Amino acid sequence: MKRLLFFAMVLVIAVAVMAAGCTGSGSQAQPSGSSGSSGSSGSGSSQQTASGFSLTPTAVDKVPDNLGMACDASKDPITAKITVISRGGKGLYMCKSLDVTAYMSTGEILKDTIKPDVNTEKQFDGTKGVDRIVVVANYNNGDSYKIYDDVLEYKKRSNNQ
Repeated sequence: MKRLLFFAMVLVIAVAVMAAGCTGSGSQAQPSGSSGSSGSSGSGSSQQTASGFSLTPTAVDKVPDNLGMACDASKDPITAKITVISRGGKGLYMCKSLDVTAYMSTGEILKDTIKPDVNTEKQFDGTKGVDRIVVVANYNNGDSYKIYDDVLEYKKRSNNQ
């Protein structure tokens, strides 16, 4: 009888350990933007084409409230110039840089880094097609979060005659 009771207790403990998830691999998830990204720093932008090219936006990262940053992007309806503007936020003083990546409908990928200061802007020569802008905020604590991912379409002017 004692042997049966001992076996039942071992079985219950084993099930409890597996249900608690204690047998996992121990790997921890990192924010999606924290992987080593190759971006240029400074005022010049870099150009490249890559196999990870996509004009489809993906979800932005959930940023902790105390690290929140905002930015906007717009495309000029006449010249197709793209302007990315930092709008600041609660995490302004913890943010060290914003990595801006522009995916052009021509297949080009343009990258640049801007300061996170309010109203700092960067312009790219856009296309007369659909372009995608991705902004990743890099923080002093080593974290990186994707805060903006959207497509900008060129708006054709109508002939009002």
